[in-house]
Amino acid sequence: MYSSEDLERFYFQYQTETLPHGESLQSFCVKHKVPYSIFHKWFKDTRKKVVEVRLDGAPVTNLEEKCKTGAQPQSVSYSRNAPPVLIWIDIRISNGLHLSQKNLSYQDLVRMVEK
Repeated sequence: MYSSEDLERFYFQYQTETLPHGESLQSFCVKHKVPYSIFHKWFKDTRKKVVEVRLDGAPVTNLEEKCKTGAQPQSVSYSRNAPPVLIWIDIRISNGLHLSQKNLSYQDLVRMVEK
């Protein structure tokens, strides 16, 4: 049986190695002996868990300017009626390192990335 992590790695491999060359996902599954039906169900179930996020009012800084001036990120103000935006990041690195952090504010995210 394939774990979610196995299928995630498989999909990443498809996106990076095969998709740019125009090969279909079904032929990639056949070539790697992964049942397409299992992969398709996993993909359908997991893609609903990841949503695109658009953040209005985030400071736009040029990395070079920030390094030269030593400027700190500006605070972002939100309207009183809007709920606070909390960020959840999940980073997996090819060497096996897995970083996951929930309920981050924008400032917390900036601090974490800087570290």
